[in-house]
Amino acid sequence: MLLNSWAIALLVSAAAAFFLLGGAIRTAIRVLFSWAPEQDTAVQIALENETWLAALLVRYGMVLQLASLLLLVLAADSFSHILIGAMCATGAFVANDYGMPALIFKLFGVFFYGFWLVLHRLDIRSEFLPLTRIKFAYLLLLGPLLCADITLLVLYLINLKPDIITSCCGVVFAAGGAEDGNLLGPLPTPFVMLLFYSTAAALVLLALFLQRSNRTADPMGGMPVANFFFGTICLFFFILSLVVITVVISPYIYALPSHRCPFDFLRVEYYCVGYPIYLTLMLATFAGISCAATSFLQKLPGLAIPVCRFRQNCLRVFLLLLPVFLALVSWFPINYVVKGGE
Repeated sequence: MLLNSWAIALLVSAAAAFFLLGGAIRTAIRVLFSWAPEQDTAVQIALENETWLAALLVRYGMVLQLASLLLLVLAADSFSHILIGAMCATGAFVANDYGMPALIFKLFGVFFYGFWLVLHRLDIRSEFLPLTRIKFAYLLLLGPLLCADITLLVLYLINLKPDIITSCCGVVFAAGGAEDGNLLGPLPTPFVMLLFYSTAAALVLLALFLQRSNRTADPMGGMPVANFFFGTICLFFFILSLVVITVVISPYIYALPSHRCPFDFLRVEYYCVGYPIYLTLMLATFAGISCAATSFLQKLPGLAIPVCRFRQNCLRVFLLLLPVFLALVSWFPINYVVKGGE
């Protein structure tokens, strides 16, 4: 499978991201031990210039990693036409033991990679560059994540054989839960949907509260408890939403109760409705988590106003995209019931 065009594209993208981020690791180590912005020495000036080049390399590497998630899903959908028993990307991902872990690493890696871009953007908003050491230390922490990501991807592609007999989404996400390899067994739908909408309502109220507090409170202060809960609930809601989309919403999109798949509605025959659903969910979640995670940066030199403005923008994006996401996923069951099951 390594000679497949989609596999080659994935490997080239991963190799490019690895070399771009790897090229910045040396600078990151030097920054940790030699960064002294209060000094005006030739070493410090050269290091400052080097950090700008390293940051540019990392930005391109992060963008490649963000795009690789979509590339992996499209590749898996293409692999499903080759593998025996697979009818969509789900069958391709469960064809060996590395498919689902590779997808999960890429999915949650998007938030980690994206947050580095947030740190870099805020850092250059201050003349003091207070986040330089922090963002390059964070880059060193991203190194193992990137290596694990690429390793799982390579193992997945190496062990993906055309003669493998795999399962379709009807088995993997079956409602009965009795089959081997079932990922999401029977769930109490009323309870899950009540939890889903209750959590969304709580997030909206928390976002409005933080928006008002962030506007009126001292920008050098903060509300660590409220921000912690907001970020934690955002992450919980993201995971819950993926479950709800798969086991509750997707059958209404397909108009078939037994068809539960989180990938099929990305296809053209379903008007690619999965893209706006997942995009609004991921952007809203990232905005919410970024708002919470950057709250502790407001006390750093020169960042009080930039962080305050950034958090306000994150909350506006969150309050815009979350209702859009809820409207999208709620439309299909409502439309199905109104039309009498058509």
